[in-house]
Amino acid sequence: MRCSSELSPCIKSWIYYWSLFAVLLLSFFSYFIANLAQGHTSQPTHYVSYYVIAQYSLMAFFMLLAWYCSPNSLHIRHYRALLFIAIIARVVLIDIAPYSSNDVDRYLFDGRIAYEGYDPYQVSHNDTRLTELRAAWQPPQEHAKYVTLYPPVSLALFTFSASFGVEKAQLAWKALLLIAGLLTVFITGLVLKKANKLKHFALVALSPLLILETGIGLHIDAFSTLAVISAIYLWQHKNIAWCGAIIGLGISIKILPVMLLLPLFFIQKTFKDASTLVINCAVTLALVYGTTYALGYYPIGSIGVFFEKWRSASPLFSLLGDVLTSSQMMVLLLSIVIIFTSSIAYLCYVYGFAFNLASNFVNKQKTEQRSSPQNNTIIYACLQLSVALPLLVSPVLFPWYLMPLVPLLALWPNKYLIAWMLIMPLTYEVLGDFLAYQQWHPAQWPIVILGIFYLFTLANMCLYMVKHFQKSNKNSNNTVHVSSN
Repeated sequence: MRCSSELSPCIKSWIYYWSLFAVLLLSFFSYFIANLAQGHTSQPTHYVSYYVIAQYSLMAFFMLLAWYCSPNSLHIRHYRALLFIAIIARVVLIDIAPYSSNDVDRYLFDGRIAYEGYDPYQVSHNDTRLTELRAAWQPPQEHAKYVTLYPPVSLALFTFSASFGVEKAQLAWKALLLIAGLLTVFITGLVLKKANKLKHFALVALSPLLILETGIGLHIDAFSTLAVISAIYLWQHKNIAWCGAIIGLGISIKILPVMLLLPLFFIQKTFKDASTLVINCAVTLALVYGTTYALGYYPIGSIGVFFEKWRSASPLFSLLGDVLTSSQMMVLLLSIVIIFTSSIAYLCYVYGFAFNLASNFVNKQKTEQRSSPQNNTIIYACLQLSVALPLLVSPVLFPWYLMPLVPLLALWPNKYLIAWMLIMPLTYEVLGDFLAYQQWHPAQWPIVILGIFYLFTLANMCLYMVKHFQKSNKNSNNTVHVSSN
């Protein structure tokens, strides 16, 4: 999806720069939405959901437009305007109160519990010992009876921010997220340059998910995203040991980066590299959790209870939960996971191990020239699918859960992942009633749209596999025919 040759360079440049400016203006629009959410305007608070959805949709539209007309260059200097807007669009959000989620209040209170010497993995928010702290920090009531569910490194970041006190803790957390968000942009730029994909930089630099979920939602997923792209950067530079360590650190922030191990393990040149990746990941996890236990914490948490009690934006659970029994649902989920993980492992092996083994017997330069583009496409697709898989089968899905997929999208832009990121913000329709009346009653229409999208994507994937199988058989038959002649 690139600029048509029918457009003159002048028109393309005009569209590009105006799209950048539009994204920046829409970022400033968060000030109005924040005031509306706090009841500081004449409009009803429940209108917030409409404005949030409109903001995400318009920012996504101008992001795609900027991508469509962006420079087709491999030099960072040609993207200086894009980088400037990406930085400013994030920095201007530092002073805005969060309105799309109250997760930050949970984060900081968990951190304050740890700072005061209690174990957030064993002490819930409604513990009588926390009465004074609760009065000062005002954590969300819906989280009161559950202990924390966040891994140790996340808790350490929460504790650091909470150490600044109730007045400055949120600002400290915002500063950390801003640093993580900017590092994500810069490291992704390096990754895209190395992959000859810098023309897709706008998909990350202007992504409404990365800008708003980091600056307004204030979600820990910003660090998870940084861990994912940092691991990809290290893998690109063949630093497998540190790649495994960063994945382990990412798992200690949020579990999703663990899915990078699946494709990256099978794509390694040797079993030594593959084992180094896994061992370093395991050692990092052992160090993090061992240190946590040594400090007197028991990092189990309530993650199981969270997934058992909560339901959000999951077509599988929302649309099939009343039709299938719990055992049938479990069989369905396991089947999906087994099929997709096996497919990812097979594809990565075929285009990884097989390619590298073959290169020992044929001219290496010719093999790389012939196989590299297809090989890279398969790797990027497998990375996307691997990280997306837990989200597809999860009973709980919020827009910010997709943040780690954004840098991977830039490596291989495709209509399916773009559509998913456009649809997910529609689930913010629940936000208005939650802010106005403290009622969490998600509508079914966004879930139905997601379900239709999932079916459409699955049908197209099956069709592609059938065509690919037919093409492979045809090529195989032609090879046999030529050989026999």
